[in-house]
Amino acid sequence: MTSYFIVTSHGWSASNWLAYVLNQHQDIICTHSARNILASKKDMNSDENLRKNIKNLHQGYLLRQNRSLDRCYDEIEKNGKAKCYGSVHVYRMRDLPVLYEKYGAPKREYSVLNLIRHPVSLVWSGYGQFRELFRYDLNELYWTSGKILKTAKDFVFDLAEEYDLYIGDLENLAFIGASAVLGSLRLDFDAEEKLGELPGIYFLGHIKMEDITVSPETLSNVIQILSHQELDADDNYLRTVYSMGIVNQHKNDPNKHNAREKYLKFTDWQKKVFLYFMNLYDLVKPYQRLGYDLSFL
Repeated sequence: MTSYFIVTSHGWSASNWLAYVLNQHQDIICTHSARNILASKKDMNSDENLRKNIKNLHQGYLLRQNRSLDRCYDEIEKNGKAKCYGSVHVYRMRDLPVLYEKYGAPKREYSVLNLIRHPVSLVWSGYGQFRELFRYDLNELYWTSGKILKTAKDFVFDLAEEYDLYIGDLENLAFIGASAVLGSLRLDFDAEEKLGELPGIYFLGHIKMEDITVSPETLSNVIQILSHQELDADDNYLRTVYSMGIVNQHKNDPNKHNAREKYLKFTDWQKKVFLYFMNLYDLVKPYQRLGYDLSFL
């Protein structure tokens, strides 16, 4: 029996790694990102490759909510024969209710897990990517600046005055923008309740990046869940995927999982920005509910 899965994710949460790892399984074909590309190369979303394929990425952003799930998975199946077909970060949780409203119930049945990360670490990673992305992706610069102006215009101008900060400097704007993106995580949490009402969509919960990137047992369980208990992860496969190290890294940082240490390294103005958006979107409780420690904020 062929099975289908969707690992939703906002991104900045080792989605590149997970997609590549799943695609390495002999019975799984998996794609990644809005481009819906086969996750067959470790560097598929490196900064160099993003620059080369930036227009395709923008087209993929539009297709997330303007192409049915089944049409997307028709494209995935064209990559070859497998027992299980899936995607990671092609969709965010917030996309699925929109697709249902537009296109109705899909003909396939999809198991859905959502890949998450501690919000401090997520923002830190996004900050690293935006520092590079803003230099060549005018659309991202436009979208993100628009979010800031729409939700925090007075706040950022007051911040600039208080800290003598050039908020248009790409270094500073990258951090503010990555924090503003927390609003998108709020949209995902809001969409979670709707997923249980969508025929053909079986939402099975959340996966923590901090668990799956270090725990072969977690990955093995995820593969079983996504494949309806049809597939296993043998010891050779697990040894291979956990020996390859980091696939894609947006921010050089030896403390990969310690959010508290990252937060303590924030400057005073960065802490103020991060807390502003966490409170604006009421995100403390949702992350605590999922087991994340936010006591140090």
